[in-house]
Amino acid sequence: MDQITLAEAARTVLLTIAPLIAGGALAKIGEDITDTAQETLARAWQTVEARFKRGLSAREKADLVQVATVVEARLSSQPKAARALDFYRTDPEDADAQRIIETQLVEVFKPAPEALIALAKAIAAMQPAPATAADARTVIVRDQGKVGSILQGDITGNVSLGPVDFSQNKRIASPGTDPAPVTDHSSLVTRHSSLPATLSADGVHFSYGHALIVGVADYADQRLKVAGGTTANDARALAALLRDPQLAAYPREQVRILVDAKATRANVLDELEALAHRAAGGTALIFFAGHGEPVGDSYGLLPHDADLANLAATSLTAELFHQRIAKIRERAKRLVVVLNCCHAGGVGDEVLSATGGGPTGAAPPPAFYRPLAAGSGQVVISSARPTQKSGARSQASPQHTTFGAHLLDALRGQAPGQGAGVGVFELFAYLRARVPADAQHIRYQGKPLEQEPLFYASQLDDNIAVALRPGWQGGTLGADLEQQVRRLAVLELQLELAGETASLLAERDALLAQITSAG
Repeated sequence: MDQITLAEAARTVLLTIAPLIAGGALAKIGEDITDTAQETLARAWQTVEARFKRGLSAREKADLVQVATVVEARLSSQPKAARALDFYRTDPEDADAQRIIETQLVEVFKPAPEALIALAKAIAAMQPAPATAADARTVIVRDQGKVGSILQGDITGNVSLGPVDFSQNKRIASPGTDPAPVTDHSSLVTRHSSLPATLSADGVHFSYGHALIVGVADYADQRLKVAGGTTANDARALAALLRDPQLAAYPREQVRILVDAKATRANVLDELEALAHRAAGGTALIFFAGHGEPVGDSYGLLPHDADLANLAATSLTAELFHQRIAKIRERAKRLVVVLNCCHAGGVGDEVLSATGGGPTGAAPPPAFYRPLAAGSGQVVISSARPTQKSGARSQASPQHTTFGAHLLDALRGQAPGQGAGVGVFELFAYLRARVPADAQHIRYQGKPLEQEPLFYASQLDDNIAVALRPGWQGGTLGADLEQQVRRLAVLELQLELAGETASLLAERDALLAQITSAG
């Protein structure tokens, strides 16, 4: 593999990690997941191990997870490649989808081909066992033949894979002998040796970030189910992004995720309690994607086991949630709460309403979110204003909510600025500029959905960093941009507290246009 080309590296890597990416198994690794998800993950590893014709050790699996994470992150970092990844996931056996995803993998690594080649060599270092003549099998792929049927074959059949040449008139054959192992895996992680000490203690990770990510789409009460699972998808993708050493770079163990059946009231409360202890002196990030509902004269977030007939006892009520957040504030130096609640369906989906005993789709009111940011270094970002609803399906990324899709894009490097970290000001600026336009494709009550993300802080002081910036090259946010995004936050606070006026709206809209045009 000494003379491997970029295209050959792409094929080697994709053949090995395809089951992890195609089946969504990668997002489930590290979760406390259901039996069904465990089975999905087990089948994915079975397919991967068939590539090597042997079982893999925990260390080898961890290495492959790292490879898959890097590849998925690179593909997700560019809009065209991200769309190709979504297309591939809808039907991994489709020959066109396979061709497109391979092409896009080559494209995203063209600026740094040695990185993809290093990943391929790391896989080669695991030394797949050579096949014997007795069990070798050759499969000829011509014309419109679907390689994906072979990739997926080990789930139900007994197909083994070796190195593949996809060029014309070539065959899939048994693997040959690999070269000597390559033991240096350091190239799998990009070192940020000059990261500010305020962001990283080791020059690699966002050392001070501690996150709790909660996403609920599949509720025990099926009246609450979110079509397409978009809220759960948001949570899985966000957790993977935060843990990705090439992107947000949180230490893996500092990101906890609860999705669907694991996001029970008891589990969420336990994790909030744990976050209060583990985030001491650091930055606590809390993300909730799911339903919120009025509870008497108050409001509550709905966990997986919420009972619409008894929300006072089964939801995360304002009183209870505020108590847990207060404990976190006592220990964490900074706190960011991101609420993605109150969902209206996308095109072709039923709009969630109070009919039939279902949810009303009420957004968090000021009495719920204002106490969450009661002091210095505390910020709340909500997916919509109290009188609005949030889109359940993004037009740009249909597997995510409108808010979630652009939150992910912002943290993948699309947020404005060139600073070492992504701060809450530029994060909100990106969301405020992008989400409303995406939401317009959803028809709600006969007209385009109005959705405007909300920013709240009782004290507007620090531009709290929530993640490292992918591909940071030593730049800064820039004085002009810093002033613009901070001013936008000030205007949003004034609009939230004092109400809308023509002058504030005009200044806000002009500022948004400037920020958007600047990149």
